[in-house]
Amino acid sequence: MKPTNNIIEEATYSGIIDPSAEWHTLNHRGQRASLTYRVRVKCDTHYYNSTCTKFCRPRDDKFGHFICDANGDKECIGGWKGPTCEVAVCKPGCHPIHGKCDNPEECIRYNRLYFRFSELHQIPGQIV
Repeated sequence: MKPTNNIIEEATYSGIIDPSAEWHTLNHRGQRASLTYRVRVKCDTHYYNSTCTKFCRPRDDKFGHFICDANGDKECIGGWKGPTCEVAVCKPGCHPIHGKCDNPEECIRYNRLYFRFSELHQIPGQIV
C-alpha cells in the first residue's frame, strides 16, 4: 500500500483477537511513521463466547426467570428451575401428584375429583 499526500500512514492487522476486557498492543512500522496502538474486541450486549454467538438476555416473565453469568449461561432466579427457568419451585411439602404450583412457594392442591383450589392453610391429616 502506498500512502497518498493526505494520508501519513496506513496499517492493517491480520490476526485473531478474542473478545475480552484485555487490551492488545500492536505496532506498525511504516515508510513515514511508526505507530503503537491498543485494541480490544467486545461482544455486543447479551452476546457471549469467543465468537460472540452465544445469546443470553436476562428475563423475568412467562418465557423464563433468569439472569446471565459472565459466560452467558442462564442462572435461575430464586424459586424457579428448568432449562429456561420457567418451572416454579413449589412450597415445601406440596404433594408431587395431588399438588402443583404456578408461582414459587405456592401449592395448588387437587381433591380426589381433581377440582382445583388454592391452599390457604394446611389442615392436619390432609394430603398436601
